[in-house]
Amino acid sequence: MSEIITKINETVKAYNMLNEGETVVAGVSGGADSMLLLHYLLLDNCPYNLIVAHVEHGIRGEASKADCEFVKRFCEERGIRFDMLAIDAPKEAKEQGMGVEEYSRNRRYEFFNSFNADKIALAHNLSDSVETALFRIARGTSIKGLAGIPPVRDNIVRPLINCTADEIRSFCNEYDIDYVVDETNSDNNYSRNYIRNVIVPAFKQLNPSFEGAVFRLIQSSAEDERFIESCAEHCLFKSRGEYEEGASIYELKQFDVAVQKRVISKMAADYGITLDALHLNEALELIDTPKKLQLKGDIYIASSGDLLRVYNQNDLPQQVWLSYSYIDYSKFKDAKNYKYMYVDYDKVVGEVRLKEREAGDRISPAGRGCTKTLKKLYNELKIPAENRDKLHIIADELGIIAIAGYAVDERVKPDSGTKRIILFEITTEDLF
Repeated sequence: MSEIITKINETVKAYNMLNEGETVVAGVSGGADSMLLLHYLLLDNCPYNLIVAHVEHGIRGEASKADCEFVKRFCEERGIRFDMLAIDAPKEAKEQGMGVEEYSRNRRYEFFNSFNADKIALAHNLSDSVETALFRIARGTSIKGLAGIPPVRDNIVRPLINCTADEIRSFCNEYDIDYVVDETNSDNNYSRNYIRNVIVPAFKQLNPSFEGAVFRLIQSSAEDERFIESCAEHCLFKSRGEYEEGASIYELKQFDVAVQKRVISKMAADYGITLDALHLNEALELIDTPKKLQLKGDIYIASSGDLLRVYNQNDLPQQVWLSYSYIDYSKFKDAKNYKYMYVDYDKVVGEVRLKEREAGDRISPAGRGCTKTLKKLYNELKIPAENRDKLHIIADELGIIAIAGYAVDERVKPDSGTKRIILFEITTEDLF
């Protein structure tokens, strides 16, 4: 058995990547890496339910179509199920407002996942992982980024992850495994190609075993990452304690800053937000300084007392106050600034208050000559159902006198005989 097959076997066993009888989707482009992966999966009479999946990205014209035909023909000759997806990545990416590489990656993974297989086997190798780590270093990264491409993520497995690209090509050439060559791999205008063709060779001049050295860094970083991640999970569990949402600042302070950052990142991730270094460091300051910070759109992170939490501003409960003042109507000049927020003082009966909406609530909108339930009025005003309970209803002892911002009841509207008016003001404050 060759050295590279032994290495792949050890990787598969170490991470329990593949098991007999599983349905395995193999992403095969036709390049040396994916063809070695395919040959490996076919060893020992292929103990898997194998599906070969190929994506034709519509980038390289006839050459790309030829690669697809190469893989299809290989599968047909051996009775292997072959499925392909053809896309126009440049056009579709532009329509989606995305970069071509990002869009292509998303479509590939959507395609691979569509088979609902036990495992998705991809041909990423050690050289790919080294290039990824260098790319992230150039852009700025954390120890998590230094961990490179993971051997296993969910149901995605990468059996070749400990093999270099040179080892793979040498094996394919020695054992006559045909593969195609993507001519764009020599185009250094692509960042990854520049790293592969210029940066890595330069490092190899300093250390011929450069990829092996980076492999050790990747392994070490992955080990440290797993440890910090486990600490963050423990910290998050402890710091949540009695809180249904958020975390105890006291408990957070018992852990190292590296763990605190991970906890904050996890809290933000629950709202679909990935924090960059700037926002993460700003959020970290909230552990010592009570305040709130906008993360994205309506999503905030805030500290108050012992509680640190990430929340959607729209979901936050609020305390609402109704205040009002009396004024001589003859001196009232700014009616346009108080639309539906003032009534005739002498027509109000008893105390004025805010009330919750109840089934059957009715109002007679001033000047309409009719009485409507609030439900019908809201329908007429086309107020979305999810916003209706947020409207402020003002009432006196006889019933509703106003819907703030929308209507005043006929009973209390100012008229030619009005001498005094009540100006309403509604104030809200987040309960946090």
